Amino acid sequence: KASVNGVAGAASALGGGALADRLSAAEPRARQWVPAAGSLVAVPFWLAALSAPTLQLSLAALFLEYLAAESWFGPTVAALQAATPARLQGLSQGVFSTLTLVGNLAPLAIGVLLRDQGFELAPTLGVLVSVLYVAAAAAFVVAGEAGLEAGPPGAISRETAR
Repeated sequence: KASVNGVAGAASALGGGALADRLSAAEPRARQWVPAAGSLVAVPFWLAALSAPTLQLSLAALFLEYLAAESWFGPTVAALQAATPARLQGLSQGVFSTLTLVGNLAPLAIGVLLRDQGFELAPTLGVLVSVLYVAAAAAFVVAGEAGLEAGPPGAISRETAR
């Protein structure tokens, strides 16, 4: 599993960033559309990983899920830095990293939910993670539209993308 996280996650972060950079030259919203698409593409692979009949098939599906899902990292950090004045970029990156840490507490919350409410693991993860992927995709689309319409200085816009 570590190679799934590390290899697929790194490839997705790099690939998502490169693809977003390339596409955003013609369409500034693409910087957020790439992670939106990755979030949506990840859902069926996530569900396949949970329902696969063997460990090998589950890990293969999980690899593909990470390959799609982690495409948010590069474009998001780039958009964050573009939208933040230079004198605050260190702080904004620190806040971003802290919020990512908070998001990593989700497994603890799910564990409490499973223990206290008696839910089964695979169906609970299937629903919760899928819903969160769809919500993330919607948030990325909204962020792309908001950045295009009236972003702060340095944010993605038709003028700054060129």
